[in-house]
Amino acid sequence: MTVKHDIHTHTLFSSCCYDPAATVRGFIDRAAELGHEILGISNHLWDEKVPGASGWYKGQTIDYGFEAKYAIPADTRGVKVLFGTETEYCGMTDTLGMLASTAARFDYILVPHTHTHMKNFVVAENPDISAERKKLAAELEGVLPWITKDLASRMAGVLRHNEVRDMVKGRDGAVDDERYIADFCFSSFESLMKNPEFVKCAAAVPTFVAHPFWACGQTRDEVHKIFGFILAEKDRLYADFSACAALGVGLDVNIGTYIDPENGYADDGMVAVMRIAKEAGCRFTFGTDTHSVKGLDEIRRGDAIADAIGIGRDDLAEIVR
Repeated sequence: MTVKHDIHTHTLFSSCCYDPAATVRGFIDRAAELGHEILGISNHLWDEKVPGASGWYKGQTIDYGFEAKYAIPADTRGVKVLFGTETEYCGMTDTLGMLASTAARFDYILVPHTHTHMKNFVVAENPDISAERKKLAAELEGVLPWITKDLASRMAGVLRHNEVRDMVKGRDGAVDDERYIADFCFSSFESLMKNPEFVKCAAAVPTFVAHPFWACGQTRDEVHKIFGFILAEKDRLYADFSACAALGVGLDVNIGTYIDPENGYADDGMVAVMRIAKEAGCRFTFGTDTHSVKGLDEIRRGDAIADAIGIGRDDLAEIVR
């Protein structure tokens, strides 16, 4: 299948976009050159009516996000432009970053459940790694007796998650972080499907799970291990995707999450996950998740990915047909 849409994109209105050319107009121009029929703008937003936004999300309010809609030109060069958003789901607190009444103002919404790089916001840090931070803080107090307990704790907290994880591996030999993340991928998806506000969103506006079961912020080797745990529970995956399909919620085929192109992606972990989703009756959209104009070109990888999963036009969500 030739993919002729891209509805997961981030312009300069997303705080994570640093491409000066990534204006709404710039995206539309490149989409037209690529032969897109549909382009969706889906900047990161958090509904200010929902408490609990992270510091990163606080500036990305709904009113701010609508500036992107106002930037859509009258002449879109034959491309149908949809105005959507990517909000957030924090599985550790069962918090959806948008009310259904707000979601209804958009053409569609994307909801990720696995932004696992957002520790202690989306996912609680692995308890083994948190325990290592406490050990480190105690050691700092011993070596530097003039510092306070609070300062020692804050110093230990400055280290990145992976740095502390590697310290655990060096001291104790191993930490099963991949199993922990795989378990979270399942639990967060399942709690999202039952979240009352998410269910309301699904009834109010076309709703899609962004990069389902893809653990963000992991290395390639870690991703392979995580998929090993996830795909060992195929019956659970099928049940979860069946619940998703029953809600009428679609799935984002996120180009960047397909990392094994050999043999036409036949052995790619994300392909294996999405084949199960297709069997369960889910519908799909495609997106590059790009943060630059150049990244829009990655959509051409979607043709081979669609073929590997077995997605045809009839498997697409109505909004992108």
